[in-house]
Amino acid sequence: MRLTERGEYLPFARDGRELDQLDEQVLADTSKVCPFSNSSRDEDAIGADLYAGDGASHHEVVGHSRKIVAGHVAGGDFRDRGTSGGMTSWVLHRLLSSGEIDAVVHVASTLEGLPNPLSRYTISRSVEELLSGRKSRYHVQTLADVMEDVRQQPGRYAVVGVPCFIKAVRLLTDADEVLRERITFTSSLVCGHYKSTLYSEYVGWSAGIQPTNLLDIDYRHKEPGRPPNRYCVRATPREGEDVVLGVEHIPMADWGMGIFKLGACDYCDDIVGETADISLGDAWLDPFMADWQGANLAIARSELAARMLEEGEADGELDVIPWTAEDVAAAQAGAVRHRRPGLAVRLGNRARQGIWAPTKRVEPLAESELDSPFSQRMLNREAISIASPATYLEARRRGDLDYFRRTMKPLVQRYDGTRVTTFWRRAAAKIAHRLPPKGEAFLRRIVGRQRQN
Repeated sequence: MRLTERGEYLPFARDGRELDQLDEQVLADTSKVCPFSNSSRDEDAIGADLYAGDGASHHEVVGHSRKIVAGHVAGGDFRDRGTSGGMTSWVLHRLLSSGEIDAVVHVASTLEGLPNPLSRYTISRSVEELLSGRKSRYHVQTLADVMEDVRQQPGRYAVVGVPCFIKAVRLLTDADEVLRERITFTSSLVCGHYKSTLYSEYVGWSAGIQPTNLLDIDYRHKEPGRPPNRYCVRATPREGEDVVLGVEHIPMADWGMGIFKLGACDYCDDIVGETADISLGDAWLDPFMADWQGANLAIARSELAARMLEEGEADGELDVIPWTAEDVAAAQAGAVRHRRPGLAVRLGNRARQGIWAPTKRVEPLAESELDSPFSQRMLNREAISIASPATYLEARRRGDLDYFRRTMKPLVQRYDGTRVTTFWRRAAAKIAHRLPPKGEAFLRRIVGRQRQN
């Protein structure tokens, strides 16, 4: 894998040939382990093979599960130093300290600064190494190099990644006997989407740190009194003081807008990591929204993962309450909209344009429905993702961050307009039936006028 100027990893042939010059068998074999290929097994098939059976239930968003809880780690500094409730580090720490595994494959900061990636996959073989790599890393990574290390060094490994990475690991272990024997546990992070490395540059630059001076970013810096879903970023320069900035003060940093989103992310239908032994994310529902320290949701699929949660709750290490699959879907409602009905829109749009798209578990939307406010909002969101890398690179060439914002502004305004329209239509649907006939008709006229605007 090679990091491009756009801050994305792309595959290349080691002998220098272009991909379309490779032998058909090489491409066929590669496609079998690509999580976005039509030649690879989907999440339903992988999950059924791994987790279906006694004690497991299935949900269309969550996949299989044996136990679901929400809460935080009660002991140690896992929560204080973690992204939310500290449960990802706690699970890996417990596996490593109990001897269930010998090493963890995870992402940690490089502290090398740009132009090198600010973080990369590494292998931790001790608790101390593991805990030094805590916190979320919000831009693109590659497993290519670290998987070679796993092949060369015997042991039992846990792998941490976003859903498509865990799916790729499952597909890889189908084809590689050595990796199948050595990777004994997987942990997925609930994922909205992945960013290119340009996002980190942009965040740092927005905080007043020039791209060449950016050393590290804490993308989920906690500040007392702020709701857990309104986090800050903490940018560290090579020279100078750290800068802490609320995401609301960074133009276009609204996660749903999708600047610098990878193209593949718009064609993913796995929100929580359905092929992982355990999935961990943010519990962004009451009663947790009032606690600035954050809380996790945890979905255990394997017997080992379920047993760890039960033992942690019994011995007081976890302060959690039972949750349901519906709770998980509600906590990730925005991601569910984007990756299910929103994906149907994008698939339908590609079909209308005659452009290839991977076959997903979501059916393409009919062409006749692609002009609805919701569909236009989804397509405007994708347009922002597509336009942002080239626009930013030109801004960097000019040394003018405002150029990026000015050029992107029309796309953002178009997206914001469809977002407002969608909001009003949802509100109308909820309250129209409570109004007398004349009031309902008036409301529908107002919404229709908003749609035209």
